[in-house]
Amino acid sequence: MFRAYSRRFVLAACIAALFSAPAPAGQIEDTKNAAPKLVLPEPTEHDACPVCGMFVARYHEWVATITFTDGTHAHFDGAKDAFKFWLDMKKYDTKGHTQKDVKAFGVTAYYSTEMIDARKAWYVIGSDVLGPMGHELIPHPDLYDAKDFMKDHHGRAIIRFEDVDMRMLNGLDDGKFILHGKELK
Repeated sequence: MFRAYSRRFVLAACIAALFSAPAPAGQIEDTKNAAPKLVLPEPTEHDACPVCGMFVARYHEWVATITFTDGTHAHFDGAKDAFKFWLDMKKYDTKGHTQKDVKAFGVTAYYSTEMIDARKAWYVIGSDVLGPMGHELIPHPDLYDAKDFMKDHHGRAIIRFEDVDMRMLNGLDDGKFILHGKELK
């Protein structure tokens, strides 16, 4: 027998089918090595970024956190300042920590706003999205998200943790996008 279905039922079935369809092969490849989520201490209203002095909790969608093996931690108002700290702890860490003392380094993923492992994340530079301190490294858990963001927000490059250097970070402060010593146009 023929059964009549409401438009709402048919629409719901179509949406369910769409979301249960297998991901395209390229997307599976791009998400295979996603940065793991981290559970790190959240900043309080009194936590200030050790690099710029801004109160971090005001910018929860940009927070980056470094925890140390001695149980202490530092919060930042974005990945850019966290990397400045990481690359020059001698200048910014009053407790004398070194990179060897770091237990975890987390950044907030742009779309999900979840804390992810900074060392495994993908970053976009040169986009039209600005963080609390201007141009930023925009973190993503996988290449698929980074490519989507780059397309939607006119990014200049997708980079990894090991690509970040102080010249790049200082360039971001000046509105320049520098990768491996060369300015991106």
